[in-house]
Amino acid sequence: MKTLVGLTLMFTSFLAFAFDDSLVPNPSLTPQEVVHFQLQSLRENTNGNGIEATFRFASPANKALTGPLDRFSKLFDAEQYRPMVNHQDAEVKLLNSDTRVAEVMAALVDAQGQYFWYQFRLSRQNKSPYNNCWMTDSVMRVPGPGRSA
Repeated sequence: MKTLVGLTLMFTSFLAFAFDDSLVPNPSLTPQEVVHFQLQSLRENTNGNGIEATFRFASPANKALTGPLDRFSKLFDAEQYRPMVNHQDAEVKLLNSDTRVAEVMAALVDAQGQYFWYQFRLSRQNKSPYNNCWMTDSVMRVPGPGRSA
């Protein structure tokens, strides 16, 4: 219970918009909202539509490394990213940000009730069609508070 209270105090959940898996990158979304959307999409993943929605918010540089969609989808078969799909709950917190880059930490509870932490790195895009949109460059699973790697 102490861990749950600590997590609740440490992380702020961003529910600024109702979930819509057809959402596309747009300049009005903050880095936290982008990460929240990606996690919500993965939580509600059915028939791969959540993974596809998540892929829409991968930056062009990220897509060049992880795409196309079929290849990106296979990332979630790996131990590192498997907990993200169909997880129970997630909360996000902005770690730092300037006008071009942001780091967001996410804590999630997987389908089995275990906690996992992920660090998202995002950048504000400067080319069409995503000009001024925050998009995810990378996601890394990291050790949680009070845990060893």
